[in-house]
Amino acid sequence: MKRIFSMVLLFVMLFMLTGCYDARDVNDAAYILLIGIDRGISDKFRVTFKFPAFEAGGAQGGSGGESPGGGLSYKTLTIDAPSFNAALELANTSIPRALNFMHAQFIVISEDIAKAGLVGEFLAPIVRNSSIRYSTRLLIAKESAAEFVELLEPFGGSDITRMCENLIKQAEETGLFADLTLYDLHDCMTSPYHQPIAVLAAVNKGENFIEKGPKWDTKYNIPGDYYAGDVPRKKGSKVELLGLAVFNGDRMVGKLTGHESRLLAMAKGVFEKGTYTIPDPKCPELNVDLEVREARRPDVKVWFEGEKPFVKLKLYLEGDIHSIQSGIYYETPEMLPVIERAFERFIKRELDKAIEKTQRLNCDVFCFGHIAVKKFATIQEWEAYDWNSHYKDAEIYTEVDFKIRRTGTMIYSSKIKYSEEDK
Repeated sequence: MKRIFSMVLLFVMLFMLTGCYDARDVNDAAYILLIGIDRGISDKFRVTFKFPAFEAGGAQGGSGGESPGGGLSYKTLTIDAPSFNAALELANTSIPRALNFMHAQFIVISEDIAKAGLVGEFLAPIVRNSSIRYSTRLLIAKESAAEFVELLEPFGGSDITRMCENLIKQAEETGLFADLTLYDLHDCMTSPYHQPIAVLAAVNKGENFIEKGPKWDTKYNIPGDYYAGDVPRKKGSKVELLGLAVFNGDRMVGKLTGHESRLLAMAKGVFEKGTYTIPDPKCPELNVDLEVREARRPDVKVWFEGEKPFVKLKLYLEGDIHSIQSGIYYETPEMLPVIERAFERFIKRELDKAIEKTQRLNCDVFCFGHIAVKKFATIQEWEAYDWNSHYKDAEIYTEVDFKIRRTGTMIYSSKIKYSEEDK
C-alpha cells in the first residue's frame, strides 16, 4: 500500500513539473497598447498599432515611429487593409512577433469613420477576437486616429499604460467625459432603449491659445464648454479627452461638450463630482466657485398620452463653496439660498438646452427608454413602439434641487478694505 501511494505521489509530482506546451517568451510577442482606425487610401481602412519595443534607454525624440517614455521606446506600425483581421495578417509580415492585445488600452476611431457609419463594420471582427477585452476603452478622434496614437506619449515620468489609466480616472474627478468601453459602444448600437455614446479625443495643437490681444473683460464663459482639441492651452500633454460623441446606430450624428457631458452624467445618476464656476448672483462680473456632487439618484418618471411620451426629470445635487470673489457674506442661513437658487436656475437652463440638442438629433443618450419600457406589457409591444424614433417627440420637464453642505474653511467672507483715496 505504501509503495502504491509513493508511485501515485511520484506521478502527481511529474505532472506538476511539466511546462506549458504553448508557453511564449515575452520577447516573442508584441503587446499592442493602442489601436488607431482611419479611412485608408490604398485600402478601405488604415490601422495603426502602437507597442513597446523593450529596448533599453528609450529613444528621445527618435524617428521611425518611436517615442520616449519611462526607459521604454514605443514603436508604431500603420497598415492599409480591408479589415482588422487582414491588418493583423499583414502586420505579421513585418513584425517578427505575435501581436497580443491583452494589454490594449485604447481603440481610437477617427470621426471620419464614425460619421460614415463604418464603425459597426470595423468593430465586428474586433468583438469576436477573444484576445481583445470588452473593457478596452474606445475613443473617437477629432481628426486622425493615427496622429492621436502617434502623439499619445508618457507624461510626467509614467509609461503609456499608466498614462491611459490616469487619463480615464479624470472622468470621475471632473465629469467632463465618461469612462466608456468597447462594450458600451458596440452593444448599445442594437439597443431599443437608448442610443450609444463614446468619448471624444483629440490632439490639442494650441491653436485656440491666443498669445497677444485685448485682455479679458467681464464676459462669462461656462467652464468645460469645449470639445476635445479646442481647449485654449499651451504645452502639457499633446492629447486630451473632453466631451462625448453621439451615435444613431453606428453613425456619429453629433457631439456633446465637456459641460454637456456633466449634465448627462447627472441625469443618468453617474455624476461623481466636479467644480462649477457661476456668476455671483449679486455681483455678476465676479464668480462663485462650487464643488458639486450627486446627493442621490435622480428621479425619472415617464408616462404616455396616446403615443406621445412625457418625461419628468428631477436632479438632487449638493456641494461646497470653494470661493466667493466678491466677499459678500453668503454664509449666513438667510443668504445661502441665494446661491442655491442661482445654481439651480443655471443647471436647469443648461440641462434643458442639452436635452433639446439630443432631441434634435433624435438620440436618447439620457436612457429615458429604460424607464419608458416599464409602461409596456410585453417586449413585443415595446419593440413595435420603437422608442428611439419617438424620442424627438417627447415632452420633457426638468427640476433641480441643490443644497450647500459646507462653506469651506471660512466661517464668513469679508470684503477687501481700501484706503479712501484708492476706492
